[in-house]
Amino acid sequence: MHQRIAAAEVARTLTARGHTNSLTGPVWRPGHRATQASPKTVRLWHDGPDEQDHLDRYAQALQATGYTVAVESPAGKRPRLRITSQTKEQ
Repeated sequence: MHQRIAAAEVARTLTARGHTNSLTGPVWRPGHRATQASPKTVRLWHDGPDEQDHLDRYAQALQATGYTVAVESPAGKRPRLRITSQTKEQ
């Protein structure tokens, strides 16, 4: 079963693992941008060049910390990641 996660939590996880957040700092810079899609889903984009390469690295980093990550490529839209978190089995 999926549990609640926050976009800010996902963004902090990536930043702690050395990935730049495009929304922080005094000026814009290339990096990740997380938005809350629902209480249990976060969507993540890369703002800047080499989009797919960065999304692949973000997915690896998030999977290594226990998140479930799916690549989404909606027609006519930029690729993104869908992040969820599973509750631990007891």
